Amino acid sequence: MGYASQAGRARTSATSPQAHAICDRCGFRYNHVDLKWQFDWAGASLINKRLLVCTPCFDTPQEQLRAIVIPADPVPIQNPRLQDFVTAEQNTRTTSGTNTVDPVTGIPVIRGASRITQTYSTRVTQQTGEPPGGLNTEPGTSPTVPADAGGNDPGLPYNNTTVPKTGPLT
Repeated sequence: MGYASQAGRARTSATSPQAHAICDRCGFRYNHVDLKWQFDWAGASLINKRLLVCTPCFDTPQEQLRAIVIPADPVPIQNPRLQDFVTAEQNTRTTSGTNTVDPVTGIPVIRGASRITQTYSTRVTQQTGEPPGGLNTEPGTSPTVPADAGGNDPGLPYNNTTVPKTGPLT
């Protein structure tokens, strides 16, 4: 009948004896000093799993169990300046010239009045072309532009045949 050592993988010495212990994973006998505590990630720190394991059974802590540590938010600046989005999203224009009266409605048009167009599809700009007190009463024309080849309609720029229509002012 054969003899099997009871020491397993532990070293036995009569001059410097060491305690034997059983690995909690594989069940083999090792010297107690050769076994290590098994640690694993739990949140932001390592915790002891309370398992004494041999070197072949020892697992490195799994990084996927580690919590992500997010840094603190940056310190906000003092006296921030925000963009005025309401004004930036409007299409504004200011009238120029002397104060006049609308001939159709009789409503006075004040010089420097702001007009806001919030429909972004079409916007027709009014061509004034003449400073206050000038003699040109038709917007979009200039008396200094030469007549077309036929000698008709002096003052219409870019070969226009009629005064450009501006549409209703909104």
